[in-house]
Amino acid sequence: MQVYFFTAGIESSELNELEARIRSRLPNLRKFARLDEGSGGLGQSGAANHEQSYIIIPVLAAESLDRIVNLAEQEHPGVFSIFISREISASDYKRLVRTGRADWVSMQGAPQEILDIISRTSPTVIGPGRDQQVRPAIVAFVPSGGGVGNATLAIETVMQITLDKKARGRRICLLDLDLQCSHVCDYLDIEPRLQMQEIIENPDRLDAQLFDLFVSRHATSGVDVLATPRNRGTAVELNMAALDAVFRMISVRYDLVLVDLPPMWFDWTDQIISVCDLAVVTGFNHVPGLRRIAETIQELKKAERSPPQIVVALNRCESRLGGGIARRQHVKTALGNQTVVYIRDDPAAVNHSLNTGVPISLTSRSNKVAKDVRALASVVSGLTPAATSNRMSAH
Repeated sequence: MQVYFFTAGIESSELNELEARIRSRLPNLRKFARLDEGSGGLGQSGAANHEQSYIIIPVLAAESLDRIVNLAEQEHPGVFSIFISREISASDYKRLVRTGRADWVSMQGAPQEILDIISRTSPTVIGPGRDQQVRPAIVAFVPSGGGVGNATLAIETVMQITLDKKARGRRICLLDLDLQCSHVCDYLDIEPRLQMQEIIENPDRLDAQLFDLFVSRHATSGVDVLATPRNRGTAVELNMAALDAVFRMISVRYDLVLVDLPPMWFDWTDQIISVCDLAVVTGFNHVPGLRRIAETIQELKKAERSPPQIVVALNRCESRLGGGIARRQHVKTALGNQTVVYIRDDPAAVNHSLNTGVPISLTSRSNKVAKDVRALASVVSGLTPAATSNRMSAH
């Protein structure tokens, strides 16, 4: 098996930096400058040796993508094309994966996503890859009630992790399980693509290609988002077979998974909690809010398998005149020695983020909300993939 990097004869710093990143994981990478060389000689060589060749094709100009997709739709025996661009439309992506001989990764996702594609489409092992006996670290964001900012805190946390140089290269997924009122994609200004009803009706149909169609990619951060289009009028009855199918796909693609749970608990909520390494309980710092948080923690501890770590994230906290957090003593009385992260209130920054679709952490790292979330992100990013056991299944 050989992997080629297509340059089109172009010399640019962006292309050179991308090639260097890929070569760091694929040291035998070979460059070529003409696509007819790749579609002819390379394909014939692969077919003759009964091996598959991979052509990595950067697409730096958006107008070039349609022409490249047309090339992928042609028959090239023994050749699998991997396209890299900043973004891709849903229609172009569907055209690619339907060929069965091409796929796409984001600029931020290279080289790890390239290795993932090669590992699932080739029986050949190529260098240091993912240990198949390892599952991702899983974090559940558990709201103590409606409207506590659970989705916002999950989003800001994952953005802070992507900004951390130590976490660079981690494959992160944000899974929104609020099937009726999902709004994670609204906050990120991306299209929700997860069609959970299709999985519920036929879990065995979920394969790698279909899963990729259901993923929304946040271009700026490189985070993959699994979220359903909002539909309050249709009740989606999520079942364990569908959850197992989704988690099977997730387990081989990501190092870290953040799950945004809905306020209402369902039959499957305990099963999700039981596979988590950390639960982040979100709520407000007032007496009713603290009571609900304490009750939620008790529910978590009664689950079939309680998460090893539970952290409370108190959102929209008031500040005292001296700059400290108001009513800390109330928190101590209500929650005892529970680990608590305080997120200060900044309505103007939050509203600007919601209206622009850009998380606060990406617009102003010095903002007080971003600074406070950083403490939560450090706890989450400290989790590492663990040895696979029957816990990975949602059963």
